[in-house]
Amino acid sequence: MRRWMMAWALVVALGATACAATRFAEGSLEVAWSDDGLLSVEVALDVRPPSGAALMWVVTVNALRFAQGIHVWQLHLSPTHQSVVVVPNDFLVTQRFSFEQLGIRVGAHEPGLRMQLSIPRSRAITDLVMPGDTLAVHALWLQQAPLATVPVPEPVARTPYVPTQTVYVRGTAIQHSFSLVDQATGSSVVAGSATIGLLRVDDGKADEIVRYIYREPDTSTGVVTYEFDTTKLPLGRYALVVWVQPFDVTVRHEFEIVESAP
Repeated sequence: MRRWMMAWALVVALGATACAATRFAEGSLEVAWSDDGLLSVEVALDVRPPSGAALMWVVTVNALRFAQGIHVWQLHLSPTHQSVVVVPNDFLVTQRFSFEQLGIRVGAHEPGLRMQLSIPRSRAITDLVMPGDTLAVHALWLQQAPLATVPVPEPVARTPYVPTQTVYVRGTAIQHSFSLVDQATGSSVVAGSATIGLLRVDDGKADEIVRYIYREPDTSTGVVTYEFDTTKLPLGRYALVVWVQPFDVTVRHEFEIVESAP
């Protein structure tokens, strides 16, 4: 059987770095979270398709999210067709969407050789793609190969929820501000919140919660501001842990409090 008839279907593990690049027999696949919060899927094949083949790409995302009512959804892309089909948990009534309705964009595209897509996490459908989903890419003019199962990770936090300073002189306030921004739309989120914990870090022991505060963003700017006084804190290692909603993101930053500047 000719090489182009070799079946392939590749499921991509989006690792902790929110990016994966994989080389396989017929080409390569790269999946990454972009700076604007979109999931980028790019496939490049080294094997040219046979003349007259129906060049249909398919992306299948297994969601299995019962709360949102999404079991699986599938994207179809060919030179003459673009569509998305969403199958609910009860399998009774499927929904069909255009790329435009879901905010899916087609980038560099060469039929049968290259496909590039940008998929937002949420638009007409909330949490269309999110951590825990499984993403598979198929080329239907080739036979399918068995699928592997790997999770989609949390996107890398694009907003600096914590300061970058690693040493504070005792008495110096720990101050920081950040904006709650929807990475998919770029708009401020005023209905969100942040919980900030200041922890004492001691090797061999569990972290000790020193202070714990809750903050909501400014209603006009979407900015969250927090501050901790270090005057009465013992010297040593500490960590700031920030839990951000509605994005379900947790960020940890370790630093040291010293008596005087080095």
